Amino acid sequence: MSKNLLSSRQPILDKIVFFCAVVRSGSFREASIQQGLSPAAGSRWVKELEEALSVELIKRSTRQLVATQAGQLLYDRFAPLLPDINSLCEEVQNLAEEQQGEIRISSTPLFARQYLTKIVAEYMQKHPKVNFRIFIEAGEFDPLTIDFAFRASASYEGERDIDSLLVRKRLLRETLYLCASPEYIKQHGEPVNPEQLKQHRCLYAKTLLSGNRWCFEYQGESEIVTIQDTLECDNSEMLLDLALEHAGVAYLPHSLVHPALESGELCQIMANYQCASFDVDMFYRPRSPMPERSSGFKQYLVERITALSA
Repeated sequence: MSKNLLSSRQPILDKIVFFCAVVRSGSFREASIQQGLSPAAGSRWVKELEEALSVELIKRSTRQLVATQAGQLLYDRFAPLLPDINSLCEEVQNLAEEQQGEIRISSTPLFARQYLTKIVAEYMQKHPKVNFRIFIEAGEFDPLTIDFAFRASASYEGERDIDSLLVRKRLLRETLYLCASPEYIKQHGEPVNPEQLKQHRCLYAKTLLSGNRWCFEYQGESEIVTIQDTLECDNSEMLLDLALEHAGVAYLPHSLVHPALESGELCQIMANYQCASFDVDMFYRPRSPMPERSSGFKQYLVERITALSA
């Protein structure tokens, strides 16, 4: 029985388009530049296409790339269709008087609760024919099946190794706070410098801080300390709850811990040290033209984030 290769979870058409560019140019590098991919991503796409079709499409050598019989057949049949497909898509998009279709989003739990829920609800009110499919997750995501991904990281972590074919846009930046409950401090004492954190139970999110390393700055000097591998969780709100239950020292965004600091349920620790920043980025595939529903939502989200975080 034949497989349904055009299912939404296996966007094979993008890979066939790239394969045709490889055959036409005779080079993975040239095709990658034309299609806006990294050479590594492009090579992976062709390999995945071959696996999906269960047939070798290109003979690779150090000097040249040659299409196999199956590859040449695919190219000969598909390449002539590309201009008509692009033209048809543009005509359909131009005919659409209102936004419609599905937007697929991958978001961290904290960003979803603080911003995304409200923004999506507002957008659905304005555009009732736009549907959303939202995945709440903090780890890796498949950029071929997601329209927008929202990920958080600490500023000292640097650029994450997320597929280079994606566009990254910074949405938010706020300071991280080191804090613990008064009861925890009463029982275990209060650390006064980063080195003393090694003697404490520290609560961390690997997806936020890229492991158990916390960064601080004091009088212009940076210091990164490796904390004990006590408790790891990829949900910042659960880390807050654990800190409130006196489980240990947490390193969390200001917007999350501010109410507890104001009420006295948590105390700021090492206030004379400057902590790292908490960044939220949006990732999406470069597409020209981008579907109206996606470009409209992207613009609306950026505007609302600016207003809500002011």
